[in-house]
Amino acid sequence: MRYALIGLAMSAGPAVAQDTQLHIFAGCTGRVSAQMEHAWLMNDARAGELADLRLKLVGILEAIMPADQARATLNHRIEVKRAHSAMLTTATFGTNPRQAKMALRAAQIQVDACRNLLLDS
Repeated sequence: MRYALIGLAMSAGPAVAQDTQLHIFAGCTGRVSAQMEHAWLMNDARAGELADLRLKLVGILEAIMPADQARATLNHRIEVKRAHSAMLTTATFGTNPRQAKMALRAAQIQVDACRNLLLDS
């Protein structure tokens, strides 16, 4: 079964690959935007680094986004940003220490994964 799925994914062609890239970079742009805004609010020194990362991701996103997908891409970006922001709210203000720790770790992992998409990271 696994090989059938791999074959199906490989035969899907460049359009699926482009959609996947678009989805990944839109999601990362949303995540990093939420992380940056949270850093601003919390007076975190990493806010500038996150702003630079966000600019790079926006540049890539704009370069790969077909004009006819701008609205759907922005929608995805906003939805991911909202979810990441909620996770950061739990991490910072949550009353359950275990959940707060898990939320903070998940947010860090997700932003690190986005940072790792860039060649200069």
